[in-house]
Amino acid sequence: MNMQEMLRHTNVAGSFAQCKMGIEREGQRATLQGQLATTDHPQTLGSRAYHPYIQTDFAETQLELITPICTRTTDLTNWLELLHTTAETAMAPNEVLWPISMPPALPKDEQDIQLAKLSDPHDVAYRSHLAAVYGRRKQMVSGIHFNFEFDPALVKQLFDQQNDIPDFGDFKTALYFKVTRNYLRYQWLITYLMGASPTSEPGYFTDDDRPTKPVRSIRNSHYGYTNGPDVHVSYADMPHYLADLDRLEAAGTLSQDKEFYAPVRLRGGHEVHDLRTAGVEYLELRNIDLNPFSPYGINSAQITFLRCFLLTLLWLDEEQPADDWVATGTAANDAVALEDPTTISARVEEGEMLVNTMEEMSHALQLPLSATLFNDARYTLHRPEKTPAYMLYTQSQLSSQERFATGIAMRNKQSANTATDRFMATNVQLRILLINAVKRGITVTFTNRTKTAFKLSFNDRTIYVSDRGTSNDGDHWQPVTTENPLPVTVAHALDMSWRGEKHEDEE
Repeated sequence: MNMQEMLRHTNVAGSFAQCKMGIEREGQRATLQGQLATTDHPQTLGSRAYHPYIQTDFAETQLELITPICTRTTDLTNWLELLHTTAETAMAPNEVLWPISMPPALPKDEQDIQLAKLSDPHDVAYRSHLAAVYGRRKQMVSGIHFNFEFDPALVKQLFDQQNDIPDFGDFKTALYFKVTRNYLRYQWLITYLMGASPTSEPGYFTDDDRPTKPVRSIRNSHYGYTNGPDVHVSYADMPHYLADLDRLEAAGTLSQDKEFYAPVRLRGGHEVHDLRTAGVEYLELRNIDLNPFSPYGINSAQITFLRCFLLTLLWLDEEQPADDWVATGTAANDAVALEDPTTISARVEEGEMLVNTMEEMSHALQLPLSATLFNDARYTLHRPEKTPAYMLYTQSQLSSQERFATGIAMRNKQSANTATDRFMATNVQLRILLINAVKRGITVTFTNRTKTAFKLSFNDRTIYVSDRGTSNDGDHWQPVTTENPLPVTVAHALDMSWRGEKHEDEE
């Protein structure tokens, strides 16, 4: 298959706008003194067993903010803003959301790191297993997980142009495997452009097996949270991939599929093991450090770059057999992750090739992308001072990384109360209703692009909300005013213990 020719004969520009995206933003709760928080998950955030937006990851202090699926970058960043505001205002006044991937100072005794206090005993047992195998400290790093699905219409158009793979599901899986192999080969570019974990705070490393100098990304190097050196999985195709996972589980090296930690995870649905029955539906990129210079850990320019990068990986040919190709990329990424963050990368020429290819593809397919996207990336390849790793390291040298991160976290928290002014800025009651609904885990669906109308779904009921008021049917509206506050149904929903579909725990 000549993928480039197939893409040229496809309406990629229209489909590019319809790709599906979602973000999971991890982050530790910390004190204003830069210490790990010792409090439990905020009670005002409802039950983690059912909350669609706010969970905890490994530790009780490790929040995970989960956006709904979006097709527009602005919708995605608006949701991140809403979830961050919700979380920040639910936390204790003396607690902040840590803005960098490396955790704040950790306790001397790792047993003082509390595992997430979840209600499902299987979820608790899994975390206990991870703590025993990997230790608690290594799992305290946080980052961005970027979920991405190509527009199904694009995949169907590509499928219809070829005869090599007769089954659509098999074709889609092969397509995502190609993108995954190329991502693993060229992941180092994301580590260079978005890496931001140059140093660690006390308590993360407890022995001499650590970097001896500042690096671009501890989290994305072999010093980060990774499987052991005996974990190898083939990305040649689905049968080889699953056979290797089965082999590792049978040997007891992995307890289950989701214990396989890779920079990109092949997903078949909400549950990790859905891959075995559904084929690949989307990809989960897991190697993106938190951007401390964005209040939400990632910004719109980074999201746009990732979208274009993933399409480019579909465009690019592979130059080695599958497993050799991936192994080359793994070694390259570790080398770049451990480079001095103040220096130009040794792989700058390959980086220029990748960015040039992205731009050439964008022109060939008439994508609605600005030249600034590519110019900024090329400039950053030659100007490491523009990378988050450089900026975090050098600015931390003025005091310390702990003080610098705490200062950023405090400013983010102070702005949280006004962050939702862009949501229904003139209607305070509706803004409060929106925040409280998200806190309680009630499903919110915006019904217009300006985010001034939405619906609340709970217990098989739906209430429509807009600047006109609230409605049970979307036609008959009851105004929300000081004299006429929330209708009984909404008030009851916000006060009740929310119950809905269980959110499966996934590390």
